[in-house]
Amino acid sequence: MKKAIVCGGAGFVGSALVNELVGRGVETWVIVREGFTDRYHRLEGLPVHIVECDLDRIGGIPERMPERDIDVWYQLAWDGLFHEPLLDYRRQTANIRYVMDAIVAAKEIGCGKFIGSGSISQYELAVPEGRHAEGDKHKIYKTAKLACEYMGEGVAQQQGIGFIWPIFTNIFGVGETSPRLINSMIRNLLAGKHQPLSEGNQIYDFIYIADAVRALYMIGEKGKNGGHYVLAGGDAKPLKEFLTVVRDVVNPDAKLGFGEMKFNGIYLPAELYSIEELTRDTGFIPQVPFAEAVKLTAEWIREQT
Repeated sequence: MKKAIVCGGAGFVGSALVNELVGRGVETWVIVREGFTDRYHRLEGLPVHIVECDLDRIGGIPERMPERDIDVWYQLAWDGLFHEPLLDYRRQTANIRYVMDAIVAAKEIGCGKFIGSGSISQYELAVPEGRHAEGDKHKIYKTAKLACEYMGEGVAQQQGIGFIWPIFTNIFGVGETSPRLINSMIRNLLAGKHQPLSEGNQIYDFIYIADAVRALYMIGEKGKNGGHYVLAGGDAKPLKEFLTVVRDVVNPDAKLGFGEMKFNGIYLPAELYSIEELTRDTGFIPQVPFAEAVKLTAEWIREQT
């Protein structure tokens, strides 16, 4: 891979991927929202090409980029990932069009491969209890992600461009500021706040940010068209075991409130977290153990406070 585009490259995962690509000598174009200068600090000092373009105009990228023959387009941008926008069907379904427009744009500028960003939560729609679950406030988001995978494969076939829709499980680590589970729990433990939790019997897996972006790079290099690659740590097990490690690393004296909250999600089998196909096709093997990843993340958070 000599040239790549990262759409959504100013965010947590995107900026880490940009750093990975640049570190490997890949000439990189980063597509960010127009007027997104307040988040450029994640890219500060990196030798990259910045292209400002809102998602609803992503189809116009070929007119803004004279460069052609890009090897890989990474599509990480998604409108509405947290809070109320996550529940807005208009914003979530609009993402489907944005991804399809991005595939067409990628083809027009000569990309050979389009790599998206799926979610392990979309797998919940594949089991009966997930499809028919009442009160699932994230069903619209999950459906949009699943639609992007199926429709994206079809549009890519029409366009004649390689298409891969990796499944992100739970990426965490240095640089994250979101309210997602591990990041929030580390911050709460550092602050001495009580942590109410479910029983923690649901199967989970996590992957450290450095491993995740290395996997994305390797998918760009060696991933096969249509590959179903799961980005995970390769050690799926009950969530309770992971969270106990977080407590032991960050604040061993803290008492965790297992069972104080009701789990209203969908139980997924461990095999859905398998990284076997990813390892077979790309050679990827996670390098940062979960406990070490938690330690690195906690140290970074301490430095920021």
